Amino acid sequence: MNIAHVERKQAFRYMCLPSEPDAHFLEMADKCEKMLLSAVKPNYVYRVFPIESTEQGISGGGLLLRGNDIKEHLKECSQVVFLCATLSAGADRAIRQSSAFDILSGMMTDAMANALIEQVCDKAEQEIFATFPDNYFTWRFSAGYGDFPLDTQADFLKVLNAEKRLGVTLSENDLLIPTKTVTAVIGVSETPIPKGKKGCAICNLSEKCPYRAKGVHCHD
Repeated sequence: MNIAHVERKQAFRYMCLPSEPDAHFLEMADKCEKMLLSAVKPNYVYRVFPIESTEQGISGGGLLLRGNDIKEHLKECSQVVFLCATLSAGADRAIRQSSAFDILSGMMTDAMANALIEQVCDKAEQEIFATFPDNYFTWRFSAGYGDFPLDTQADFLKVLNAEKRLGVTLSENDLLIPTKTVTAVIGVSETPIPKGKKGCAICNLSEKCPYRAKGVHCHD
C-alpha cells in the first residue's frame, strides 16, 4: 500500500510541538518525512472470526481472549476482527539513521513513524468497515490494554500468519518487531455499541506515560 504523506499535526503532537511549528521544525519535518516514506513498506493483514463462548472465556479463531476488559469490549459483538499492521523494518532503520545524524531528527522521525502506523491502521479499518456496511464496530483494542495480557501476541500473530505475510515477530518480552507494528482486536456487532472506557483510562502505561507527563495524549 502507498501513503503519500504523514499526518504532521499528529506527529507534532507526539513531540509536544504546536500544530504549526517554526520554519526550523518544518524543514526538519520535510527531510524526516521524505526519508521515512522512502524506507517503509506499510502493510496490514486481518481476519474475521465468529465469537465463541467457552468455559475459559470468549474466543475467536481458536484464540482465547483472556481478561475482563476484552470480554467487556466485545460483549455486544458477534464477530471479531484480528488486525496486524506494520511499517516494516525500514521504519526502524530510518529512525536509527536520523538519530545518528541528529538526536532531534531521530525524535521527529520516530514521531512521524508513530503517526504513520496509525494512518495504516485507519486505512485497514476503512476496508474492514466497507466489508460490513450494515454493522457497528468497537474501537481498536490491543494486547497490553487493561488486563488483556501482552503474551497473547504470540498466538495472535500465528492466527494471522503475520511472520510470513508481514515479517512481524516478537522479542523475548512479547514486544513486536519491527517496532512500528500494531496488533488490535475490533468487535463487529449488528446493533449500536455503547461507548466504553478508552485510551488512558485502561492503559497499563498510564502512570508512567511520557505523553501524559507532557500534558498530551498518544491518541485523540
